[in-house]
Amino acid sequence: MYRCVCLVLATALLLVAGDVNEDLLNAARKGDLDTVKALIDKGAPVEAKTPYGQTPLYLAAMSGHDAVVQYLLEKGAKTDITDTFYKASILIFVLERKHYSVAKMLIAKGSGKVDDELKEVADTDQTDLVQAVIQKGQPSQKVLDAIYEGALDRKKTAVAELLKKAGAHEPPPAVAVDAKVLESYAGTYKTEQIPLDIKVFVKEGKLYLQATGQDSFSPKPKSATVYEYREFGVVVEFDSASSFTLKQGGGAFKFKKAVAQ
Repeated sequence: MYRCVCLVLATALLLVAGDVNEDLLNAARKGDLDTVKALIDKGAPVEAKTPYGQTPLYLAAMSGHDAVVQYLLEKGAKTDITDTFYKASILIFVLERKHYSVAKMLIAKGSGKVDDELKEVADTDQTDLVQAVIQKGQPSQKVLDAIYEGALDRKKTAVAELLKKAGAHEPPPAVAVDAKVLESYAGTYKTEQIPLDIKVFVKEGKLYLQATGQDSFSPKPKSATVYEYREFGVVVEFDSASSFTLKQGGGAFKFKKAVAQ
């Protein structure tokens, strides 16, 4: 009988804890600061999680609730949380949704690596975010130079100036490639390795690549057949006018031209 009573009590406590966790997650998602404070004061865990690993801080940040984010950070909420469904960090989601004031708090008070955060904020054109990362710590020279080169290519002048002041080196000049060679590469390429098409085209004398559903980018020619986009860590090597190998992150993907432009 005693064991039965203990089991009932333990089950009841688990149910209550579950309700409290869910209440905290919902309050954070809605930006209800008073409820978030009250629940944490009652013992609700700051690191409560959804089935996808999202914490109260993650949910509040995604929704742009500055006051809740600030409170949770003051309570020591972890910032190195990755969503198990989208595989995205808090900062990536926040930047995609343009919650820049939240991003600034996460950078300043979070435990993210400077190199990673600089890569993530550089394309936003938000100089205060770039400055926040630089103030947090010195990026590696390799990353600083690569992002500086990308900012110059995209004509993000203000961001480039900040990176230059932080010690970025001027990129080497691009190798001149005959216009006819560039035009010969134009077309849509496919690979059997991954479900991704890449369109190759020439614009204003530069070679561009654009994967399905993504922004285009212009890798810098190292030779007539090798092109590099340092900011993304991408190297494209053309074997001929109808095939190339794309290398990134230790992977190598062979693409063949399916449609000529």
